[in-house]
Amino acid sequence: MGFFLSESAYIVYAVSAKDGTLPYPGMPIKDLKDTPVVRAIHFWIGGNCDSTVSGAAALRAAELDSQTSAMILTREAQGRESPRFLAYFRQRLAVESLHHERSGCSLHRVSGVAVPILTELATVHWDHFSCRDVILVDIHVKGVVFLWLGSLSDPLHKRHAASLLESRKENNNGRVVVVEDGYEQTLPVDDRELFSSVLDSSARVVAPDRQHRVNPPSPIKLYKCSEQSGKYKVAELKSGPILRGDLTSGSVYLVDRGEAGVWAWVGRDVNARERLEAVRNARGFVKKKDYSDGVPVARTTEGHEPAEMKALLRGWEPSKTRPLTLPTSFEPDYMNERPKMAAECQLVDDGSGERTLWRVELKEGMVQVEDDRGIYYAEACYVMLYKYGQGRRSRSIVYCWEGVHSVKIDRDAALTVACRLSEETNAQLVKASQGREPPHLLQIYDGKLKILAGRHHDSPPKKYLVRVFGSTPYTSKAVERPCRASSLDSSAVFILFSHAPVVWCGGKSTGDARQTSRRLAPRNAPLVVEGKEGDDFWTELGGKGVYSTELEEIGEELDKHLFQCRTENGLFVGEQILGFRQNSLIPEAVWLLDAGSVIWIWVGKFSSPRTLQECVEDATIYLYTHPAGRNRNTAISVIKQGLEPATFIGLFDNWNHNLLRDYKSFDIFCSQLEDKDQSTRMQTISKATTDFDNYIKYPPAVLKNEPENLPSGVDVRRKEMHLTYDNFITIFKMEPAEFEKLPTWKKQRLKQAAGLF
Repeated sequence: MGFFLSESAYIVYAVSAKDGTLPYPGMPIKDLKDTPVVRAIHFWIGGNCDSTVSGAAALRAAELDSQTSAMILTREAQGRESPRFLAYFRQRLAVESLHHERSGCSLHRVSGVAVPILTELATVHWDHFSCRDVILVDIHVKGVVFLWLGSLSDPLHKRHAASLLESRKENNNGRVVVVEDGYEQTLPVDDRELFSSVLDSSARVVAPDRQHRVNPPSPIKLYKCSEQSGKYKVAELKSGPILRGDLTSGSVYLVDRGEAGVWAWVGRDVNARERLEAVRNARGFVKKKDYSDGVPVARTTEGHEPAEMKALLRGWEPSKTRPLTLPTSFEPDYMNERPKMAAECQLVDDGSGERTLWRVELKEGMVQVEDDRGIYYAEACYVMLYKYGQGRRSRSIVYCWEGVHSVKIDRDAALTVACRLSEETNAQLVKASQGREPPHLLQIYDGKLKILAGRHHDSPPKKYLVRVFGSTPYTSKAVERPCRASSLDSSAVFILFSHAPVVWCGGKSTGDARQTSRRLAPRNAPLVVEGKEGDDFWTELGGKGVYSTELEEIGEELDKHLFQCRTENGLFVGEQILGFRQNSLIPEAVWLLDAGSVIWIWVGKFSSPRTLQECVEDATIYLYTHPAGRNRNTAISVIKQGLEPATFIGLFDNWNHNLLRDYKSFDIFCSQLEDKDQSTRMQTISKATTDFDNYIKYPPAVLKNEPENLPSGVDVRRKEMHLTYDNFITIFKMEPAEFEKLPTWKKQRLKQAAGLF
């Protein structure tokens, strides 16, 4: 399974339990007769499939849909497969060509995120190579596979290539030779000659990048479909965010994200013909919009929307889950033993660990708050180092809290400090904003955190008014409101701090809120119910006034979603992983797990180097560009492989702490190749200690052009750094590191002679 021909079309019919595991090849058969199920139909169109075959596949898929009443019908195109389709193939997805002449050699590009995708290329030629590619050059007749690694290739794709090569049982007696982009001429003589026999070194051209590598999403839009006078009309209703309430049961709607895909939503009262034609009409919409042919198109029906579609809209009915019950007090290790509970309430312990708090400003730097009484100020930023656990279980968290009225330069300074502190202590980093405080931060203060207006002061003002939020130590806090009657709210509880403190309870406030106020208020503060206030109370507020009733915002319940953490040009383009498990967290990548109230960034041990600030920036872009208009102040937490807290572990089923203990990285794979067979050849050239390999490479002929005709990104003053290693050696007769040590005048003379000055 997972083997496709690019000249063909395929139909995949998948049935799974509604909240169960997505089906995969070899999955044990299970009776789903009395279980709510999801029926999905995918028709896959190969890149070289002709229109007759693709049309027949669409027709057969529609027939199957009419017989099975599928909830999901998706048109899949080669190279643009949906996350759901890819989730069916856990080992690999291979796309071969039927009509290629079977010479003694073939090229396959290795790609994919959650699983390896192996795609056969049309010809054995340098035209298919880019510096971001990982390519298998398989010389069948010689039993040799050259694993070619582009200079900017993704570590994830390298690991996928290693997995594929390890699983090729028929190649047990063959050899694998690893070749690095630009270092082809450093191969041993016999391997170099064999490689050049299929890929002529004189014709070598490696593109700096492949065109249309990603298909960035467009701002989300909603269209309504209708039939008028025998013609099918599609009218734009609104731009995002789109609400569930915007969709009515009697109509068909299109949720459009441009090149990222189009969803057709079919109401339950729509007739059978419109339901069956929804995908065809959506395809017509795609063509009319002049989107590329491979744009994903899918249809779902009311009441059966899959998680990946629901994530695009807001306002879904929350599921009926039993409310969390947590003991009033518990041991520090309680959550470690109950990761599911830890993840649900976002608590790593009872908050009794060791803490150090700093106020951070650009001008003053870090100023330690010696007497941390749990009072933050809305114009300030704070960084806290929190330590918990004992021995091998000891962990640290660095919180970076931003006041709602803090200035950007102070927020940036605080984040810089927090990232540095987190790196130094190997701590979990949590970026939090006023109004969206993580439960554990509130628990640290036992639910007594007060957030006052203005700049930081060492002691609070003599008189101020706060509104009480929450009902437990990990949800409660008090936030200052202007000290006047109009700040009051009948649905809430307020505390007036003054020489005569008062707890004011709105007529519509809850008993929980009143109980919480006792935790925050001075012991001598009387409790006054709305309508029973004395004159002294109104005098303190400057007189009576009109006030309203405003319901406290309830956070929307959101499903968990896992993505590869990847941004380009200010857009989040990471691929979603459906049906994710712990082993979806591949160490060669950085992953983003959207858990609703917190965005987790998990940094794999062998991923491309990325700073903590870059991780936070990626998560921020994810929030800012989310189609459903997510709250931009959602907490962001960055963790490293092997240091996962219980609050993260509990988001996965049956977490195995030893899963990655014996994990083989790509480097280990390469070293084992050498150990396994002494005939296996590896490049042994030690790369220059300079940043030579970080430059995008171009042929000498391109670099000899005038500055105005050079590709963007070329450093005009250092053209030689854009040569491949092989070309550099050929032109300058020395290593890049040796060249760097030469006097400036000599380097300039050599560059002039080579036409690179």
